Amino acid sequence: MMKIIFLLPPSEWKNSENKYNSEKLSFEFKKPKTIAENVTEKDLKCHWKRFEEWLELNKNIEKPETIEAISRYSGVMFNSINYSEMNNKWKKFFGENFFILSWMYWIVKPLDIVWNYKLPIETKWLLDFWWTKVLEKINKINPDFVINLLPISYSKLIFWKNKKQESEFNKIRKFKIININFVQADWKKISHWVKKIKWEWIKNICEKNILDYKKFWWEIALNYNWMIDINIIKK
Repeated sequence: MMKIIFLLPPSEWKNSENKYNSEKLSFEFKKPKTIAENVTEKDLKCHWKRFEEWLELNKNIEKPETIEAISRYSGVMFNSINYSEMNNKWKKFFGENFFILSWMYWIVKPLDIVWNYKLPIETKWLLDFWWTKVLEKINKINPDFVINLLPISYSKLIFWKNKKQESEFNKIRKFKIININFVQADWKKISHWVKKIKWEWIKNICEKNILDYKKFWWEIALNYNWMIDINIIKK
């Protein structure tokens, strides 16, 4: 049976609440320490008091207050799935097959506990720090296919930053990449509300326990006004 994992983007907005009082994380953590603690106002896209607060957050990230990643991220996409309302079967499927690409933590599972932080993808040197590590982590998971649900801007920077690195990446990777694009009936890409649409599709995948990419086409076309365009990048 083929092994498929789904790769999700993080949310820029995060829930500042904490559930646990524990310094120990549930996964291997290689913090981009120098980068996170030397961000600029341009990196964090803020100024003055807000910048000072977020810089202090990164410098003191290893305080003993944590919460699950699925609860830490609080953007439109994560709010739309409403994980707390999933039944246990859906939660199990989601927890085993979906991974979040975090710019602080590498790749985490939805139930991995994490600290709060602020570290946008545009932060200088961050992509160079994570690029090969992301590939190594996915190879270690050993999937046959990675369903790429990252925004295009993320995908370009992680999977094919330039022609030279794309060639290097393809030599090392052990999996096939399936890019999912959400389109209208005329095949034009959807930009407005695409995050909410993406989660409607994800919830359908979880509900039906779909781990065969050939079923992605018809399963999502039943009652929606949008379709998906699949692009498979083979090894």
